[in-house]
Amino acid sequence: MGGVSKKPLSNVEKKMKKEAAAKEEKKVEKKSSKTGKEVMSKTIVLDNETKRKVTDELKREKIVTPYSLASKTEMTISVAKKMLEEMERQGIVKLVSKNRRVALYVAS
Repeated sequence: MGGVSKKPLSNVEKKMKKEAAAKEEKKVEKKSSKTGKEVMSKTIVLDNETKRKVTDELKREKIVTPYSLASKTEMTISVAKKMLEEMERQGIVKLVSKNRRVALYVAS
C-alpha cells in the first residue's frame, strides 16, 4: 500500500550520464608539476627561467629559507630545499644556520 515510489527512468538516466562524465573527467585530469620539469628518480631538472627567478629572489632578500623561496617562485618546499642545497654546492648561496626544521641561506 504505502511505500516508496520508484524514480522515473529519465532521472535515473540523467544521473548515470553525470556519473559517467565525472569519471571521464577524472581520467583526463592529471596533476601537473609546480616546478616545471621533474624526473621521477628524485633528481630535479630546472629550466633557465626557474633558475633566473631564484637568483633574482636571492638578490632581493637578506636571508632565504626553503619556504620563502617556494612561496615566491611557486614550487614545492621539497624542490626548494634541493635547489638551495645544490646552489650551496655550487657556491651561489651560503648556509648560515640549520636545525632539523629550517635552513637559513644567505647569498654569497
